Amino acid sequence: MAPELEAMLDPTGRTVGEERTELAARPNDLRGSALGLLNNTKPNSGVLLEQVGALLQERYGVASLTVFSKSSFAIPADEVLLARIAEQCDVAIAGVGD
Repeated sequence: MAPELEAMLDPTGRTVGEERTELAARPNDLRGSALGLLNNTKPNSGVLLEQVGALLQERYGVASLTVFSKSSFAIPADEVLLARIAEQCDVAIAGVGD
């Protein structure tokens, strides 16, 4: 595979020459947590996230769910939205559709 194609398909979202960053710490337990669900606005993303959220509440004791939506699936979530999610939620899941 051509090097430029490999970089384009890199699932980590890094670009060539970019430094690696550490992943955020993961909680050991979801019980009592506030869960944020980020809908990317593609078809079925909301449906998928609602079902995942309900299962996490039922099976793992998530206390609350808040659904957030990007303005468009074609662009990254803006900094203001990401800050709101970080402020209001202990854990967040981004969903995709189609």
